[in-house]
Amino acid sequence: MGEYSVLGVGESLLIALSGFLIVFCMLLFLILVIKLISAVVVKIEGTGKQAAPAAAPAAPASAPAAPAKAEEKPSKPWDGKLQLIDCDEETAACIMAIISDETDIPLDELQFRRIAAL
Repeated sequence: MGEYSVLGVGESLLIALSGFLIVFCMLLFLILVIKLISAVVVKIEGTGKQAAPAAAPAAPASAPAAPAKAEEKPSKPWDGKLQLIDCDEETAACIMAIISDETDIPLDELQFRRIAAL
């Protein structure tokens, strides 16, 4: 038959099993690398977000109108209906269409709870 010998069933099963094990080990390695990179990115973004709010508290002190807006919020849970405050339906429809267009999110995936005129 020559130099090459024919593999038996047992030997071919061992070769296939070792191939499967190598593939699964590499998949596990990739999962670990992705989780490690994700943790590093979250940590980097977390330190950036902690530094930014430190400078922000100075601005609300100059705006006394902010507590009045907080009092307007309804205390009951959202009932699924759109609340229009000092705004007509045509203006609200335009606002919703503009937001949908700018964010590239279809209108049926957006939830508008309240639209108020400023």
